[in-house]
Amino acid sequence: MYIYYNDKLVKETCLDLRSQGFQFGYGVFETILVKGGVPCFVDMHYKRLIKACSRLGLEPRLDMETINKQAKKLSQVNDIIEGRLKIICFRDTEADAALMTLSHYKQDDEHIQKGISLGTSSIMRNPHSPMTYIKSLNYTENILAKAEVKSKGYDEALFLNIYSKLCEGAVSNIFWIKDNVIYTPDLNCGLLDGITRRQVLDICSLLGLSFKIGSYDLIELLQVDEVFITNSLMGIMPVCRVDNTTYNISGYKITKKLQEEYVKRLYEEI
Repeated sequence: MYIYYNDKLVKETCLDLRSQGFQFGYGVFETILVKGGVPCFVDMHYKRLIKACSRLGLEPRLDMETINKQAKKLSQVNDIIEGRLKIICFRDTEADAALMTLSHYKQDDEHIQKGISLGTSSIMRNPHSPMTYIKSLNYTENILAKAEVKSKGYDEALFLNIYSKLCEGAVSNIFWIKDNVIYTPDLNCGLLDGITRRQVLDICSLLGLSFKIGSYDLIELLQVDEVFITNSLMGIMPVCRVDNTTYNISGYKITKKLQEEYVKRLYEEI
Protein backbone atom coordinates (compact mmCIF):
# COMPACT_ATOMS: atom_id res chain seq x y z
CA MET A 1 0.00 0.00 0.00
CA TYR A 2 1.52 3.28 -1.10
CA ILE A 3 1.07 6.44 0.95
CA TYR A 4 2.02 10.07 0.36
CA TYR A 5 4.42 11.38 2.98
CA ASN A 6 6.18 14.76 2.87
CA ASP A 7 6.29 15.23 -0.91
CA LYS A 8 6.86 11.58 -1.85
CA LEU A 9 4.91 8.44 -2.65
CA VAL A 10 6.37 5.67 -0.49
CA LYS A 11 5.40 2.12 0.49
CA GLU A 12 6.33 2.63 4.09
CA THR A 13 7.79 5.29 6.34
CA CYS A 14 9.22 5.52 9.83
CA LEU A 15 7.46 8.11 12.01
CA ASP A 16 9.37 9.55 14.94
CA LEU A 17 7.56 8.42 18.09
CA ARG A 18 8.80 11.55 19.86
CA SER A 19 6.62 13.72 17.65
CA GLN A 20 3.87 15.76 19.28
CA GLY A 21 1.51 14.47 16.62
CA PHE A 22 1.96 10.93 17.93
CA GLN A 23 2.35 11.67 21.65
CA PHE A 24 -0.35 14.34 22.05
CA GLY A 25 -2.58 14.16 18.97
CA TYR A 26 -1.17 17.53 17.85
CA GLY A 27 -2.57 17.56 14.35
CA VAL A 28 -5.65 17.70 12.15
CA PHE A 29 -7.14 15.55 9.42
CA GLU A 30 -9.64 15.53 6.59
CA THR A 31 -11.47 12.54 5.11
CA ILE A 32 -12.43 12.85 1.45
CA LEU A 33 -14.62 10.56 -0.64
CA VAL A 34 -12.94 9.19 -3.76
CA LYS A 35 -15.20 8.07 -6.62
CA GLY A 36 -13.99 6.92 -9.98
CA GLY A 37 -10.47 7.61 -8.77
CA VAL A 38 -11.34 11.29 -8.24
CA PRO A 39 -11.36 13.02 -4.81
CA CYS A 40 -14.64 14.92 -4.31
CA PHE A 41 -15.08 18.52 -3.10
CA VAL A 42 -11.34 18.96 -2.52
CA ASP A 43 -11.63 22.76 -2.51
CA MET A 44 -14.02 22.73 0.46
CA HIS A 45 -11.96 20.19 2.38
CA TYR A 46 -8.75 22.08 1.69
CA LYS A 47 -10.14 25.38 2.99
CA ARG A 48 -11.27 23.67 6.20
CA LEU A 49 -7.88 21.96 6.54
CA ILE A 50 -6.03 25.27 6.16
CA LYS A 51 -8.29 26.91 8.74
CA ALA A 52 -7.70 24.07 11.23
CA CYS A 53 -3.93 24.17 10.67
CA SER A 54 -3.96 27.90 11.26
CA ARG A 55 -5.73 27.43 14.60
CA LEU A 56 -3.03 25.03 15.75
CA GLY A 57 -0.14 26.93 14.21
CA LEU A 58 0.66 24.12 11.78
CA GLU A 59 2.26 24.40 8.35
CA PRO A 60 0.02 22.30 6.05
CA ARG A 61 2.76 21.52 3.47
CA LEU A 62 0.03 20.80 0.91
CA ASP A 63 -1.87 22.76 -1.70
CA MET A 64 -4.97 21.82 -3.69
CA GLU A 65 -3.02 20.93 -6.81
CA THR A 66 -0.82 18.52 -4.85
CA ILE A 67 -3.81 16.89 -3.15
CA ASN A 68 -5.61 16.32 -6.46
CA LYS A 69 -2.50 15.09 -8.24
CA GLN A 70 -1.25 12.77 -5.50
CA ALA A 71 -4.75 11.43 -4.73
CA LYS A 72 -5.09 10.30 -8.35
CA LYS A 73 -1.64 8.71 -8.20
CA LEU A 74 -2.58 6.88 -5.00
CA SER A 75 -5.72 5.64 -6.72
CA GLN A 76 -3.66 4.26 -9.60
CA VAL A 77 -0.79 2.66 -7.68
CA ASN A 78 -3.07 1.16 -5.02
CA ASP A 79 -5.74 0.15 -7.56
CA ILE A 80 -8.49 1.84 -5.54
CA ILE A 81 -11.26 3.55 -7.52
CA GLU A 82 -13.83 3.86 -4.71
CA GLY A 83 -12.33 4.84 -1.39
CA ARG A 84 -11.55 7.26 1.42
CA LEU A 85 -8.64 9.65 1.17
CA LYS A 86 -7.29 10.72 4.54
CA ILE A 87 -5.09 13.80 4.82
CA ILE A 88 -3.16 14.31 8.06
CA CYS A 89 -1.11 17.37 9.02
CA PHE A 90 0.79 17.08 12.30
CA ARG A 91 3.58 18.48 14.45
CA ASP A 92 6.68 16.36 13.91
CA THR A 93 9.98 16.57 15.77
CA GLU A 94 11.94 18.61 13.23
CA ALA A 95 9.17 20.27 11.22
CA ASP A 96 5.47 19.92 10.54
CA ALA A 97 4.57 16.94 8.37
CA ALA A 98 1.81 15.90 5.99
CA LEU A 99 0.67 12.51 4.79
CA MET A 100 -2.16 11.04 2.74
CA THR A 101 -3.53 7.51 2.72
CA LEU A 102 -6.15 5.93 0.48
CA SER A 103 -8.20 2.93 1.58
CA HIS A 104 -11.17 1.07 0.13
CA TYR A 105 -14.63 2.40 0.94
CA LYS A 106 -18.00 1.57 -0.55
CA GLN A 107 -21.34 2.81 0.68
CA ASP A 108 -23.48 0.20 2.43
CA ASP A 109 -26.63 -0.08 0.28
CA GLU A 110 -28.46 -1.85 3.11
CA HIS A 111 -28.08 1.20 5.35
CA ILE A 112 -29.40 3.46 2.60
CA GLN A 113 -32.47 1.24 2.25
CA LYS A 114 -33.09 0.54 5.94
CA GLY A 115 -31.68 3.73 7.45
CA ILE A 116 -29.26 4.19 10.31
CA SER A 117 -29.96 4.24 14.07
CA LEU A 118 -28.74 6.89 16.52
CA GLY A 119 -28.23 6.46 20.25
CA THR A 120 -27.69 9.45 22.53
CA SER A 121 -24.25 9.34 24.11
CA SER A 122 -23.60 10.13 27.77
CA ILE A 123 -20.58 12.17 26.58
CA MET A 124 -21.41 15.82 25.94
CA ARG A 125 -19.89 18.37 23.58
CA ASN A 126 -18.30 21.52 25.01
CA PRO A 127 -19.18 24.46 22.71
CA HIS A 128 -16.53 26.60 24.45
CA SER A 129 -13.62 24.33 23.47
CA PRO A 130 -11.75 25.38 20.30
CA MET A 131 -11.03 21.70 19.59
CA THR A 132 -14.75 21.06 19.09
CA TYR A 133 -14.70 22.93 15.79
CA ILE A 134 -11.76 21.20 14.09
CA LYS A 135 -11.00 17.61 13.04
CA SER A 136 -8.26 17.02 15.56
CA LEU A 137 -6.15 13.87 15.71
CA ASN A 138 -7.33 13.63 19.31
CA TYR A 139 -10.50 11.78 18.28
CA THR A 140 -10.84 9.48 21.28
CA GLU A 141 -14.03 11.15 22.55
CA ASN A 142 -15.80 10.34 19.28
CA ILE A 143 -14.55 6.76 19.30
CA LEU A 144 -15.69 6.24 22.90
CA ALA A 145 -19.13 7.71 22.15
CA LYS A 146 -19.60 5.44 19.16
CA ALA A 147 -18.44 2.37 21.09
CA GLU A 148 -20.87 3.26 23.89
CA VAL A 149 -23.94 3.34 21.65
CA LYS A 150 -22.84 0.39 19.51
CA SER A 151 -22.82 -1.73 22.67
CA LYS A 152 -26.53 -0.84 22.96
CA GLY A 153 -27.31 -1.78 19.36
CA TYR A 154 -27.11 1.62 17.64
CA ASP A 155 -25.08 2.51 14.54
CA GLU A 156 -24.03 6.08 15.36
CA ALA A 157 -23.69 8.21 18.48
CA LEU A 158 -25.66 11.42 18.95
CA PHE A 159 -24.05 14.18 21.01
CA LEU A 160 -25.87 16.75 23.09
CA ASN A 161 -23.83 19.69 24.35
CA ILE A 162 -23.24 20.57 28.00
CA TYR A 163 -26.49 22.59 27.92
CA SER A 164 -28.40 19.49 26.73
CA LYS A 165 -28.96 20.96 23.27
CA LEU A 166 -28.77 18.83 20.12
CA CYS A 167 -25.33 18.89 18.60
CA GLU A 168 -24.02 16.30 16.10
CA GLY A 169 -23.11 12.67 15.61
CA ALA A 170 -19.73 11.12 16.38
CA VAL A 171 -18.90 11.22 12.66
CA SER A 172 -21.84 13.15 11.25
CA ASN A 173 -24.05 16.23 11.26
CA ILE A 174 -27.77 15.87 11.90
CA PHE A 175 -30.87 17.30 10.19
CA TRP A 176 -34.58 16.74 10.64
CA ILE A 177 -37.78 17.80 8.90
CA LYS A 178 -41.06 18.91 10.43
CA ASP A 179 -43.97 20.30 8.41
CA ASN A 180 -41.73 20.69 5.32
CA VAL A 181 -39.14 22.77 7.20
CA ILE A 182 -35.57 21.45 7.50
CA TYR A 183 -33.83 21.98 10.85
CA THR A 184 -30.21 21.60 11.94
CA PRO A 185 -28.24 22.76 15.00
CA ASP A 186 -26.25 25.98 14.85
CA LEU A 187 -22.46 25.66 14.73
CA ASN A 188 -22.27 27.59 18.01
CA CYS A 189 -23.93 24.61 19.74
CA GLY A 190 -20.53 22.91 19.44
CA LEU A 191 -20.34 21.02 16.18
CA LEU A 192 -18.10 20.59 13.17
CA ASP A 193 -18.86 22.62 10.07
CA GLY A 194 -19.34 19.53 7.91
CA ILE A 195 -18.67 19.65 4.17
CA THR A 196 -21.84 17.71 3.34
CA ARG A 197 -23.75 19.84 5.86
CA ARG A 198 -22.78 22.89 3.81
CA GLN A 199 -23.83 21.13 0.63
CA VAL A 200 -27.27 20.36 2.09
CA LEU A 201 -27.84 23.96 3.15
CA ASP A 202 -26.76 25.16 -0.29
CA ILE A 203 -29.12 22.67 -1.96
CA CYS A 204 -31.97 23.91 0.27
CA SER A 205 -31.36 27.46 -0.93
CA LEU A 206 -31.09 26.31 -4.55
CA LEU A 207 -34.36 24.33 -4.42
CA GLY A 208 -36.20 26.93 -2.36
CA LEU A 209 -36.65 24.60 0.61
CA SER A 210 -37.31 26.22 3.98
CA PHE A 211 -34.67 25.61 6.64
CA LYS A 212 -33.90 26.85 10.14
CA ILE A 213 -30.62 26.78 12.05
CA GLY A 214 -30.76 27.13 15.82
CA SER A 215 -30.55 25.62 19.29
CA TYR A 216 -32.90 22.68 19.88
CA ASP A 217 -33.80 20.13 22.56
CA LEU A 218 -33.73 16.36 22.05
CA ILE A 219 -37.51 16.14 22.60
CA GLU A 220 -38.02 18.16 19.40
CA LEU A 221 -36.15 15.54 17.38
CA LEU A 222 -38.48 12.82 18.63
CA GLN A 223 -41.57 14.50 17.16
CA VAL A 224 -40.58 15.05 13.52
CA ASP A 225 -41.36 13.65 10.07
CA GLU A 226 -37.90 12.83 8.74
CA VAL A 227 -34.36 12.60 10.16
CA PHE A 228 -31.06 12.22 8.32
CA ILE A 229 -27.36 12.56 9.00
CA THR A 230 -24.53 13.63 6.72
CA ASN A 231 -20.82 13.20 6.26
CA SER A 232 -18.40 13.15 3.35
CA LEU A 233 -18.36 9.36 3.00
CA MET A 234 -21.99 8.39 3.52
CA GLY A 235 -23.41 11.55 1.94
CA ILE A 236 -27.02 11.94 3.07
CA MET A 237 -28.14 8.98 5.17
CA PRO A 238 -31.75 8.53 6.38
CA VAL A 239 -32.24 7.80 10.09
CA CYS A 240 -34.73 5.10 11.05
CA ARG A 241 -34.40 5.38 14.83
CA VAL A 242 -33.27 7.80 17.53
CA ASP A 243 -33.07 6.12 20.94
CA ASN A 244 -36.48 4.45 21.32
CA THR A 245 -38.27 6.53 18.68
CA THR A 246 -38.63 5.00 15.20
CA TYR A 247 -39.35 6.70 11.87
CA ASN A 248 -40.92 5.39 8.68
CA ILE A 249 -38.17 6.15 6.17
CA SER A 250 -40.24 4.76 3.26
CA GLY A 251 -42.27 7.96 3.57
CA TYR A 252 -39.25 10.28 3.45
CA LYS A 253 -39.80 12.69 0.55
CA ILE A 254 -37.62 15.72 1.23
CA THR A 255 -34.67 13.57 2.29
CA LYS A 256 -34.88 11.69 -1.03
CA LYS A 257 -35.04 14.96 -2.95
CA LEU A 258 -31.91 16.17 -1.18
CA GLN A 259 -30.16 12.83 -1.82
CA GLU A 260 -30.89 13.06 -5.55
CA GLU A 261 -29.50 16.59 -5.80
CA TYR A 262 -26.43 15.68 -3.78
CA VAL A 263 -25.66 12.69 -6.01
CA LYS A 264 -25.83 15.02 -9.02
CA ARG A 265 -23.18 17.20 -7.40
CA LEU A 266 -20.95 14.19 -6.78
CA TYR A 267 -21.07 13.18 -10.43
CA GLU A 268 -20.33 16.74 -11.47
CA GLU A 269 -17.17 16.50 -9.35
CA ILE A 270 -16.18 13.26 -11.10
